[in-house]
Amino acid sequence: MIDRGAELDWLRSHLARDDRQLLVLYGRRRVGKTTLVTTALDAIDTKSVYYLCDQRGTAPNAEQFAAQCADQFDDVTPAVDGFVDAFRYLSNRVDDACIVALDEFSYLVAEDESIPSVFQTIVDDVLDGTEISLVLLGSSISMMEEGVLSYESPLYGRRTGQWELTPLSFADARAFFGDYDIETQIETYSVLGGVPAYLEQFEPDASLLSNIESHVLSKGEFLYEEPEFLLRQELREPATYMAILEAIAGGSTRVTEIATEIGKDASSISRYLKNLSKLALVIRETPVTDPDGRGVYRIADDFLRFWFRYVAPNRGVLEQGRTAPVRRSIEEALPTHTSQTFESICQQAVATSAFPVACDRVGRWWYDGAEIDVVGLNSQTDTLLLGECKWTNDPVGTGLLTDLEALTPEVRWHTGDRTVEYALFSRSGFTDEIKAQTADRSDVHLFSVRDLEAIFDAP
Repeated sequence: MIDRGAELDWLRSHLARDDRQLLVLYGRRRVGKTTLVTTALDAIDTKSVYYLCDQRGTAPNAEQFAAQCADQFDDVTPAVDGFVDAFRYLSNRVDDACIVALDEFSYLVAEDESIPSVFQTIVDDVLDGTEISLVLLGSSISMMEEGVLSYESPLYGRRTGQWELTPLSFADARAFFGDYDIETQIETYSVLGGVPAYLEQFEPDASLLSNIESHVLSKGEFLYEEPEFLLRQELREPATYMAILEAIAGGSTRVTEIATEIGKDASSISRYLKNLSKLALVIRETPVTDPDGRGVYRIADDFLRFWFRYVAPNRGVLEQGRTAPVRRSIEEALPTHTSQTFESICQQAVATSAFPVACDRVGRWWYDGAEIDVVGLNSQTDTLLLGECKWTNDPVGTGLLTDLEALTPEVRWHTGDRTVEYALFSRSGFTDEIKAQTADRSDVHLFSVRDLEAIFDAP
C-alpha cells in the first residue's frame, strides 16, 4: 500500500462513524482509488460489499451486483429490476452496519443519465433508516463532478464527504527510489510521473536506463502496453486520441498546432481534447496571472508524455524487440525531456511551506513569445515571485537573472505596489560571479538540486 496517510485517515474516519455515509472518491485511472478503498475496508470491522461496475449498462450491472451480494451472504441470487431492487434486497438482508463500494460508478453515469436520480431514490428511500453506507468511486473526473457532485445533480447535498485522489507529488514519489540520488529521482519522475501503478513497475536497485529498457521499451510489459490499453478501454476512436497525445508530446500545445500536426480541422478536435481532459490525461494550462486567458494543452502525466515522445514513434522497431537503439536515443534526449518536469518540480517546491517565499498560487507565465518557468503569487502580501529553471550541465551565470529582471515589467499583476522576488533553479549549480553578485540581495534566491532536496525533506 502506497503511503496515502491523509486520504486513508479521512476514509477510515468516515467509514467508522455510526451514522450513514455517502462518500465520493474520484481521480484518474491507476491513481490508487481501489487500493485505498479496499485497504480501508479491510481495516474496519464492518460488513462490506465491493463491486466493480462495467460498461454494459444499468440492468446487467444491477443484476451482477445483486448476485455478488447474494453470494456474499450465502443466498440464492434474487431477480432484480434495476439498482433500486438490488439495494432493496440488500437492505432487507442486513440488519446492522454495512458498507457498499461501487467502483467505476462513472461508467453507470456515462451509460445512463438517469443513474443519479436512481441513486437519489436509493439514498432517500431505500436506505433510509438503515445503516448501509455508500462509497462511489469514479475515474472520469468531470463525470463524477457533473453527475454526482454538482449543484444540478440529484445527489447534490446528500454526500457526507468527497476526495479527489491525485497522482503523487515528487516529494512522495521519491520514496519509491530512495537509493537514487536527487538528480536520478528527478529523471525517474520525468519518466514515470506520480501514478502509483507506474512507479511500482521499476526496480529500485536497477539503473534508470535499464528500467526503461526492461519495463517501458520491451513488448509485453505493462508499461509498454498501458497507454494504448488505457485509451482503447476508455475512448472510442483511440487512433485519433493517440495522434493528439503524440502531437502534444512533440511540442504542439495550441489547438491550431495540434490540428495541423494530425491533419484535422481545429474545430473538429475540441471534443477529443475535452474527453482527454475528463480523464485527467490532458490539462488546459493558462498563465498563472490570467486564469481566464488563452490556454495551451499539455499532457498531465509525465509517463504518457514520455511514452508518446519516445515509444509511440518507435513502435515498429520495438515490436521487433530492438530496444537498444531506442534506449540510446533516450539517453541522449533525456535531459531535454527532464527539463520540463524539472520546471514542474520547482513549482511544487515553491508551493511547499518550506520555501522561503510564501505563495498561494504557483504556475507558469507567458505573453507574446516571452515565458517564465515559475511564477508565484501572494495576494495577501502583494508578492510576486519570478523564477527560471535550468536542467543543463553548465552552472547558471548572471545572464539568466538579467533576462528575468528585464521581463519583470511585462508581468502585469498588482503592478502598482508589489514586492518582486527572484528564484533561480539549477541542476549544475551557479557560477562564482552570480553568487558574488547576489550575496547581499535578499530578493534573489539560488537553488541547486541539493537545496531542493532539503526543501522536500523538510518536515
